[in-house]
Amino acid sequence: MVENSKKRSPGRPRKFDEDEVLDKAIDVFWELGYEASDTETLAKRTGLTKPSLYNAFGVKEDLFVAAINRYRQTRSKASLDAMAKAEAPSEGIRDYFINLANNVASPNHPSGCLIMSIAMPLMDRLPKVAAVLDTAPKESYARMSTYFEEQIEKSNLPKDFDSASAISLIMDLGAAMIMQARAGAPLEALKAKAIRNTDLVLITGQGSLR
Repeated sequence: MVENSKKRSPGRPRKFDEDEVLDKAIDVFWELGYEASDTETLAKRTGLTKPSLYNAFGVKEDLFVAAINRYRQTRSKASLDAMAKAEAPSEGIRDYFINLANNVASPNHPSGCLIMSIAMPLMDRLPKVAAVLDTAPKESYARMSTYFEEQIEKSNLPKDFDSASAISLIMDLGAAMIMQARAGAPLEALKAKAIRNTDLVLITGQGSLR
C-alpha cells in the first residue's frame, strides 16, 4: 500500500462504505493478527480490489490504525457509553463490565481485544500504532473521571470518593477480563464477574481497601 486516502484525485467518488470496510478489516486483523493479515486477504475479505484498498487507506499500518480507531469509536466506546447512561454508579460500573464481557468474549467474533491482544505488542515496531495507543487510555480515563465527578455532584457517591483509585481498578479488572477471554473463558463466566467487580470498585473508591 503506497497511497493515502487524502491523496486521491479531487472529486473521485467512493463506491463503498468506509465504516463497513473497516469493520471487516477489524475482523481480519483480530482473527489473523497484523503480520498474517496480508493485503490480498484484506482485499478479499473487505470486498475491495487491492488498488481501491491502497487508494482509500494507504499503507497497511495506516489501514490498521484506521481499524483501531474504528474499533475504539464503536466497541470500546460502547462500554463507556453504557457506564455514562446509568443513573447510579453501581449500575454504571456493572454495565461497563457487562458490555466489556460482550465485546471480548462474544461468539460472533474473535476473543480478546483488538487493541490489547493484537495492537499493543506492535507498539515498539509501528510508531503510528504507538501514537494511537498512547492517547486511548487517556481518553478513557477522562470519560470515567467525568462520570465519577458527576456522580459525586449528584450525591450518588461520597465527596471524598477516590475516583483515581476506582478508575485504576476498573482498568486493571478490565484487562484481566480481556486476558481471560483470550484464554478461552466463556462469556457467561465473564458476565458473572460484573457484580463482583462493581463491588470491588466501589469499595476501593470509598477507601475500605486503602
